[in-house]
Amino acid sequence: MNHKGQFDVARKTIFWMIAGFLIAIIILAFTFTIADYRSKLTYVLPQMKAEFITLRFANIPQCFAYKDDLTGRVYSSTIDLEKFTKERLFSCYHTEPKEGYQDFNFRLVLKNANKEIFTNNYFNKDDFTQFKRVLVKDGDSFKEDTLIVYVQQYISKPEVNPLQ
Repeated sequence: MNHKGQFDVARKTIFWMIAGFLIAIIILAFTFTIADYRSKLTYVLPQMKAEFITLRFANIPQCFAYKDDLTGRVYSSTIDLEKFTKERLFSCYHTEPKEGYQDFNFRLVLKNANKEIFTNNYFNKDDFTQFKRVLVKDGDSFKEDTLIVYVQQYISKPEVNPLQ
């Protein structure tokens, strides 16, 4: 093999190494662009996520919704005041004791009935508030009220200093 042939082989080898590296970078950039676009396309606002969670409080009998014992009918947006307890809220929605501060936590207030309950990891850090007009069944009477839902979205984990 002459000198010209040796340089030709070396030049082709270097070219294909650089071309392969550039092609790999282009493929990775395209993959990350598609993944980023997909995550932006499917993003749901925290207010909407919290709204979906809070719908259960006044709309299902396992939480606070009034259920007529005779007919078995569940009245949505009607809260049975007897069910409006912290224990019932814990059975309806609770977060993990150790890591639950990273989830949605709620403080529920019935304005006119002057009752308030909150989830197990609620730390009085309100990120946003939702208002819902509801009926409250108190004994045999129904009264109009406002359910105020204070939402705590996320609390960052406290820094632990190992030297303390």
